[in-house]
Amino acid sequence: MSRLISVSGSHADIGFGIGSQCRDAIGQSLALVSDEVTRFTSLDQARAKAEKYIPHIQSSAPHLVDELQGLADGAGITVADALLLQLRFEIVGFDGRGGEGCSSFAANQNGHRVTGQNVDAPAAHKALGMMLKIKPDSGPAMLMYNYYAGMIGYIGINSRGLSVFGNALLAPGWRIGFPRYLLMRLALEQSSVADVERVVGGLYRASTINLMLSDAAGRISDMELAVDDMAVLKPDGDRLFHSNHYLSASLRPQECLLPLLPDSAERYRCGQALIDKVDFSRRGGELIEEVKTLLSDHSHYPTSICRHRAAVSRYDADQWESVASIIAEPDAGCMHVCFGNPCELEYESYYLN
Repeated sequence: MSRLISVSGSHADIGFGIGSQCRDAIGQSLALVSDEVTRFTSLDQARAKAEKYIPHIQSSAPHLVDELQGLADGAGITVADALLLQLRFEIVGFDGRGGEGCSSFAANQNGHRVTGQNVDAPAAHKALGMMLKIKPDSGPAMLMYNYYAGMIGYIGINSRGLSVFGNALLAPGWRIGFPRYLLMRLALEQSSVADVERVVGGLYRASTINLMLSDAAGRISDMELAVDDMAVLKPDGDRLFHSNHYLSASLRPQECLLPLLPDSAERYRCGQALIDKVDFSRRGGELIEEVKTLLSDHSHYPTSICRHRAAVSRYDADQWESVASIIAEPDAGCMHVCFGNPCELEYESYYLN
């Protein structure tokens, strides 16, 4: 299957297109998620839990319920299984067990906007990563990276110049509510940083997440989300970097992930130092090489910004790898994607148009 899937039309059509074009890959994705789920609960219990999220999705984003039904129809799976593909974070994720890490950044230097991240997750996601181009009947077109087929929301850019990237955070109080991956999709449907802050801030959120945002007006913002609370970080200058712990003073008392992912502090310190050295005003291949230096950094290897599996495991997350590396130029409608460690592989370019 191609790494790029393009769909358009109504949201039911979009879901059906994803499901029908990715039917075999969705089977692989479900097998992976099911294997992770059944380490903690039965598959039937997980499906029953997944269905409890539907009213919260319906109340805030009914069009995504239509899309999930279309996905199920196109892939020949149940709606509960279509939901499981969106709920890996809530059902398998960071409620004291594990999930994903990631290091993200955004910059706007001399009017040239660049953003992106490394995606850190279990190694199996390297082979399953894909790009999804969505052109709905109304609203902006979107170009997304997903780390397995069947996801309808994750990180990317849209045709209005908005970019949405992000990484895991953990605070107490997870609950049945609006799930994290669909939150990112809803964010990607907006036109500006201010719109995202308003829409996402008003959701009855199921879990916690960090959003690294930028828009066509050149604004950069980082939203640290707890379940009920949020803090917004603005750049001191023209660039921001984030890893996997709360930086805002108001949310720091809720921090729960740093004990599970202690390398986040070192990745943040390294990223802060390295991002200041990048000339984000460059274009093309020169830009990729500049940012690749940041995203390929091996300080405190193997749990570095470019993450590799530790030979001897000290905590669950030191077995994750950088399964993808993304450098986006939102104003050009372009995402440069490496499906694996950026120190080893080249980037491929994908365009909205």
